Amino acid sequence: MRPCPLLPLLLLIAAATPVAGQTTVTGLRDLDFGVVIRGVQTTVSPSDPIQSGRFLVSSSPGTRVQLRFTLPSTLARVGGGGTMPIAFKNGDGIYQGTAPGSPPNAFNPGATTNITLSPGPYANVWLGGRVSPSGTQPTGSYRGTIVLTVVVF
Repeated sequence: MRPCPLLPLLLLIAAATPVAGQTTVTGLRDLDFGVVIRGVQTTVSPSDPIQSGRFLVSSSPGTRVQLRFTLPSTLARVGGGGTMPIAFKNGDGIYQGTAPGSPPNAFNPGATTNITLSPGPYANVWLGGRVSPSGTQPTGSYRGTIVLTVVVF
């Protein structure tokens, strides 16, 4: 079988109603499934240091924020002519503060997650997922959009 290449997902970030000048969200790395093979599910772990999506959230220490992803259920073939299912489950998201000793915390990116930036002002957010190409999946590049909305409360 010929491989079915997949380009990185385009990660768009929107910060909804943050306190002006105090909270930022930066997309650092796209979720990238690399080359996938027809009929073979491909999974990227949120802890994958190369292929997982990665964001950096920054604000004042102790700030409580809500993370909310808008996730696609399919990817579209670039140029048209096909879609590919993509799925996210509990544990496909991880957030972790950047201060020494901050533990990683797994979460479900399909649900709203509340975190506190503590003890430092930063948190990394990683995203994994899985694609399930059919046995007759058209060869080509596929893309989708993931939106992370961060709300300060």
